[in-house]
Amino acid sequence: MHNLSEALNDGDVGAITENLLTKVARVCNPRGILRQDYIRNEIETKYGEYGYGDLRSDVSEKTSGALKQLLMALLSDKLDFDAQVLEKAMKGFGTDEDCLITILCTLEEDEIVPLQTAYADRYERSLQQAVESETSGKFKRVLILAGCDTIDEAYARVCHSAISGMGTDEKALIRLMVTCTPEVMNKTREAYARLYGADLVDAMSGEWAVSGDFKRLLCALAKKHPDNVAEEPDYAADVATLRDAVEGIGTDEAAIIDVLSCKTSEQIGALKEAYKVEHGEMLKERVKAETTGLFESANFRATLMGLLTPREEQIAFYLKEAFAYWANDDWGLISMLVHRTEAEMKEISRQYTIVHGASLVADLRKNCAGDYEKALVALVAPRARTIARGIRAAMSGWISSTNKGALIALLTHRDAEMKTLRQQFEKETDKSLVSVLKDECSGEFETALVALASYTAPTGIQSRLASGEEQAPDETPPEPEKKEPEIVYVMPPPEGGYPGSLGQPGRRKRGKRGKRGKRGKRGSSSSSSSSSSSSSSSDEEE
Repeated sequence: MHNLSEALNDGDVGAITENLLTKVARVCNPRGILRQDYIRNEIETKYGEYGYGDLRSDVSEKTSGALKQLLMALLSDKLDFDAQVLEKAMKGFGTDEDCLITILCTLEEDEIVPLQTAYADRYERSLQQAVESETSGKFKRVLILAGCDTIDEAYARVCHSAISGMGTDEKALIRLMVTCTPEVMNKTREAYARLYGADLVDAMSGEWAVSGDFKRLLCALAKKHPDNVAEEPDYAADVATLRDAVEGIGTDEAAIIDVLSCKTSEQIGALKEAYKVEHGEMLKERVKAETTGLFESANFRATLMGLLTPREEQIAFYLKEAFAYWANDDWGLISMLVHRTEAEMKEISRQYTIVHGASLVADLRKNCAGDYEKALVALVAPRARTIARGIRAAMSGWISSTNKGALIALLTHRDAEMKTLRQQFEKETDKSLVSVLKDECSGEFETALVALASYTAPTGIQSRLASGEEQAPDETPPEPEKKEPEIVYVMPPPEGGYPGSLGQPGRRKRGKRGKRGKRGKRGSSSSSSSSSSSSSSSDEEE
């Protein structure tokens, strides 16, 4: 924490990036904590608690440009930053459709309302209003139903579209009544009343095209409530009731409605199996035969056949049916694709291939076009694949700051799925995500993006550490060895200072001193010779 504070005080963006992002994984991963959680819950919180100040304010003040955007995204709520990116994508001249598709078509169900709230809090208008003003046609419809409405609101809009205006779209009503779970159907009825001020059952009952047994079946399905679904149905009694309904002269449609309308898709599957065991015939085929005739309702029969077909298989049938007309049934396509979990969509795609011998994505690309096609494919493709395509699109127009913001939004707060995201990006582009980021970016922004993209979430690391299977690395990298400074001893100056210093006589030049030495040497030899001659004369005198 102290190192981060020092880096912020010095304005050292490299050290700021290291202490806030690049080195964090070495500390949090051995503890089994996601890096994004550690940054928000540990670093940001403790920074304030330890008296260093407000981390967001300090980062905002000491950094700039794209790096500032990235670091602020790390410290922000994911959906709040997504709201800012969406606003930039729709602001000014033109719209960044790829950004809208990537964010709105990959939202989890529990993210939709918080994103709407975050957007409205910032910009004082709803996200739906913004999308409606900046997009159009079928593309707009996909974005609103997938990213602006919850599942119950989206289905309520589909029902209202089916029964409002001239005529009734019976197929749209059948699709939803057959495929909705009891929980979703109950919430859809509540949403319809909230949005349109009427009961969905009454609204359908008032349609001229909805009558007879078809009307009774639709209303029974619309009234389906989770509390009215038995956890353990009496299959033996139900089999007997159905057998009596189809045997003899005529068919007891009311009995069939009562048995089928209060069960889940899984329970109907178990009922079919029990009927086959008891009577040796297929319930679906027997009901189809009993409800086929000149005076039988085709819509009633179609609804029963839908109920007696496994749910994902029936959705695959409805999707193929939407391609069968000279123009696509766009409400059918959109309503059957939005708000599916990744597991649901995977099974729907598998059933589509089994039943129709074709790829759902390939058929969407073949029958649709433009941004509408991209949005529908985004709903079907694995979530990570769609995000990978969004990253590629964000880097294709690198000059735009909106694209930088989209790139940051698609890479931050993705720690749990980053490994899968790297794999999907490589499938999409035949290049590694890290290498592309290095090619397209530079400086500390590149360093930060690479740190985000190269992260791998800890998986089971705590249990392995507890069992002793592996040892945690050092929480902080080892410091380089510190060399002791070399000690140089300096003698004190002589008394009076060094010659030549201020106030002291300077030394004589070496040349003059040499000459004086030579003269002195000659003088000394002369005196020594006189001395020796004097000595010799004195000896003579003696």
